[in-house]
Amino acid sequence: MENVNFSITNLLNIVTLCVTLLFVFQIYFLKKKSKSNTFFSIYLFNMAIILVFFLVLDLKFEMIAYALIPFLLLAVLSIGPMLWIYIKLVIGEELKQLKRHLYLPLAFSLTSLILISLDLLMANAKISLTIRQIILYIVIAGLSGVFIVQSGYYIFLSLKLYKKHIQNLGETFSYTEKVNLSWFKLLIYGYLFFILGLITSHIVDDSISYFMFYLILLTYVIYSGYNALNQDPIFEKFKVDITKKQSVPEDLNIEFYKDLKSKLLTIMEDEKLYLDSSLTIHSLANQINSNNKYLSQLINNDLKKNFVMFINEYRIREAKKLLLDTSNNNLTIESIGYEAGFKSKSAFNAVFKKITNQTPSEYRKS
Repeated sequence: MENVNFSITNLLNIVTLCVTLLFVFQIYFLKKKSKSNTFFSIYLFNMAIILVFFLVLDLKFEMIAYALIPFLLLAVLSIGPMLWIYIKLVIGEELKQLKRHLYLPLAFSLTSLILISLDLLMANAKISLTIRQIILYIVIAGLSGVFIVQSGYYIFLSLKLYKKHIQNLGETFSYTEKVNLSWFKLLIYGYLFFILGLITSHIVDDSISYFMFYLILLTYVIYSGYNALNQDPIFEKFKVDITKKQSVPEDLNIEFYKDLKSKLLTIMEDEKLYLDSSLTIHSLANQINSNNKYLSQLINNDLKKNFVMFINEYRIREAKKLLLDTSNNNLTIESIGYEAGFKSKSAFNAVFKKITNQTPSEYRKS
């Protein structure tokens, strides 16, 4: 221990490790309990295990590093599945056959654990050398070929999930704040950079490459940890779908949709539900004693638009009235946006410009 010398790279590793563990503690223990938070904590904890292994290796504690190999393999090969599972849970997808995604990391980890245990108990030096050669091959296979292919697979699945979520977003919510999950793109691409950095730093194998790797990883941990702390499962309120019983023919005939359309347009005009900035298709379906599936079909097929556009057209119409009312001249554009049902000034400006080809300020002046 007295011969241990900490380099700047080692210190940066320790700082990154401490920050990672701090976010693990906050997300797992201080944030509201949910499956998504648990899996993201495991995702970050896997990074912490990798950092511990590299630190022990850099400090020349070979035997400790050797004993940590099973944990390293488990962490490296389960980090991709954990990322994908977290994204899946946040966007409300069901988890099916979860165990099969953990078979590979468990197989590598347990195999290496058994071999290392045999090696440490083995008195015969020749057999011990053979076991170590086998472990070396397992580590090389696991941390090179298997890890790279597996990571590519889970990055593809994660991006596919995110794309699907964006496509479905306008069918459920009348707003995008905290539900568009735009930070997921950097979360996924950051994981890709983590892999590339891991490979590059070990190919170049100098202090500068390791320093840059830890610095980028520290930035990634802070960014993803902060966003995970502020992110909740967006479909948590809708775990139980609206399944109100209706006397509807199997073919859902024209009269049914005609009646549903009448109810929808009447309540939108009379109750002005669009002024609720948190309105969703689920809550709207509840208001008209319907099912969100039928309501979505009506808006898409009959009105030829998605849910968010349907609601935003009402909001923009309301905003126009407020902007032209001289008694509101003392109100800011942001205040008018809130009055019309928008959650933010940026969302109000973007939608207003899209529908009217003018900004709210330009419209008020004209």
